[in-house]
Amino acid sequence: MKSSKVLNIYKPLFPLILCALILVGCNKESNNSYEVYAPVDSLAAAFTVTPVPGNDTKFVITNTTPGEFVGTRWDIGKGSGLQMGKTSDTVFYPQAGTYTIKMQALDKRGKLYSATPISLTTTKSDPLFDNLIKGGKMNAGDDQYWGRYDATTNKIVWTLANNAYTATTATRPVTSQVNGGTYQAVQVVANKTYRFKMNVSYAAPQDAWLELYFGTAVPAEGKDYVDNKKLSLIAWGTWVGFTGEKFVDVTFGASGTIYVVIKMGCNSPSGGFSQQGIGISNVDFRRIQE
Repeated sequence: MKSSKVLNIYKPLFPLILCALILVGCNKESNNSYEVYAPVDSLAAAFTVTPVPGNDTKFVITNTTPGEFVGTRWDIGKGSGLQMGKTSDTVFYPQAGTYTIKMQALDKRGKLYSATPISLTTTKSDPLFDNLIKGGKMNAGDDQYWGRYDATTNKIVWTLANNAYTATTATRPVTSQVNGGTYQAVQVVANKTYRFKMNVSYAAPQDAWLELYFGTAVPAEGKDYVDNKKLSLIAWGTWVGFTGEKFVDVTFGASGTIYVVIKMGCNSPSGGFSQQGIGISNVDFRRIQE
């Protein structure tokens, strides 16, 4: 009788024990399922650079990484950094110089492998991609290539020295508004990208502006220039000193003559270009698109 009672006590527990065993078995099997992936081999990233026959400015770059890679990142040495690209592509270097090409191969897990960089040196430039600005180095005599205009009776004083073209005012601060600039006419081709860059140097100005325009209107004495502003180098209200390079890329809807205008000015009674003035140098404007 006693054994029968014990058996009756455990009978209701059997289904619970069986379910627990099944659950334990399922969990273990589920955990094991995360281990079915095979290990991924490391990639030995590599690429080649091959000159295009009969061309001094074009090269074919090809990702030759052995194994499974699913993507390629290129840095072709033009300042844009690493960007996703094609497995094989043609690159164009219109200006003579030395360029360092970098490549990264991407595996299916998203890991990047860097190849050994390759440097190449080109010795010929394509004349279509030369600097369109004359006298951009601001050497002695280069001021002959630059036009000047003043929109106000209070004129900007220009000085060419030490490889810089420097704008100052007769009084600091100015007694009346100053507004004017320097400019040069160039020929452009429609729907091609051009890059303008120059070095600028000034201490902290006050109530001043420095702007870049690419207009079709001819700058005129006594008239403010407002045609196609592209860049504010000194924005209104941010009057802090700066020494360095500024650049901007631009395209044009039509071929023909455009005027590169570097415009500046300041307001009275406290305005000024800073004690040292505003110096511009190394002005460069060239086409960068084939």
